[in-house]
Amino acid sequence: MKTTNDLLYILKGDHSLNPLTKLSLLSVSLLVVSGGAIAANIPAIMNTYPHINSTIVELITTIPSLFIILTVPFSHIVAKKIGCKLSVQIGISLVLSAGIMPTFIQSFWLLFFCRILFGIGVGLFNPLLFSLTKKLYQGKEFSSVIGFQSAFEGIGGMIITFTVGQLLIMNWRSSFFAYLLALPILLLFTWFVPDVSLQEEDNKSMSENQKINTSTYAYIGLLIVVVTIYMSVTVKIAALLLEKGFGNATNGSNLLALVGLGAMTAGALFGQIVTITKKWTLPISFIALSSSMFMIACSKNLASLSVAVMLCGFSFRTFIPYLFNEVNQEAKGNSEKSTSLLLIGFNIGAAFAPISISVLGNILGFKKNTDIFITEGIIMMLLAFLTAMIVIIKRPNE
Repeated sequence: MKTTNDLLYILKGDHSLNPLTKLSLLSVSLLVVSGGAIAANIPAIMNTYPHINSTIVELITTIPSLFIILTVPFSHIVAKKIGCKLSVQIGISLVLSAGIMPTFIQSFWLLFFCRILFGIGVGLFNPLLFSLTKKLYQGKEFSSVIGFQSAFEGIGGMIITFTVGQLLIMNWRSSFFAYLLALPILLLFTWFVPDVSLQEEDNKSMSENQKINTSTYAYIGLLIVVVTIYMSVTVKIAALLLEKGFGNATNGSNLLALVGLGAMTAGALFGQIVTITKKWTLPISFIALSSSMFMIACSKNLASLSVAVMLCGFSFRTFIPYLFNEVNQEAKGNSEKSTSLLLIGFNIGAAFAPISISVLGNILGFKKNTDIFITEGIIMMLLAFLTAMIVIIKRPNE
């Protein structure tokens, strides 16, 4: 009931903006993490293009993240030239066209180029969602919208992944029609979200010499580590099930959906959570994420593993909006640049997670997948202790 009431509040708000403005703005977040939704297509695409190296084929799932990283730093530059709303519209249009184009083309390299354009589209609009939110909402309402953006990202990933799976029954090309979801999102955004000027914020940044808070760089490092650990669930959960002997690839897919369910719940409740936990949000979310890693490693059945992965999604999606909320509150005139740096850190962690996990495993000599999750649980517990110490030290001075 609280979640429903909170959603009604976030759509209604306490000012004169059309309630559909929030829903339309939030709907764009449905596309943010949809790049990897076509991962189930990889085996079929390999069969269609046997002359293409398998590693290159696998890159079509991660290449969007790499180009998100390259595009994010230029997003606000483009927005200040052509307008914030038009920039988001172009980004969504790129996602829509590049998303469905593989349905109609035969060349693998054109398909590969479409995935690059897809990443550019997401990189163009993603940072601007935070700028629009900050311009339109303040205080508790701003924090709530940030939380719901995180929830909508999880919802979008689940919807598109599920749709891809259903369309894949026909053939892998048809599954790209899942990205038609971008069309109603584009229409909603065009009709109900007002344009805002970033010039005032730009001038404010110039007056403050565009200095970025030291804490922002610490947050970026923290973000890369935590995203890498979180992504290990996506990368290793199917293999872990086979190792434990009580599940298969289908069960692994269902567990990933439960990660999304936990993430959605956290995003919906974020405003209430941060009101209660305040500066202790990071340590608490890290303790929860650490606990989920230990639970995953020690689970003896699907029921306990299901609880563990839901806790993982919940704790991670409590951490993410808190970080973006803190940076936007602290950065003053430099929130655009700070947000862009965080998004780059997020996508670095996500894009290189498989490599990072593999390197860590080789260094520490892991023999089983359970070793990975136990080690990550220890790392998260250490981060929880470190952030708790920082809160205790800083608190008397606040």
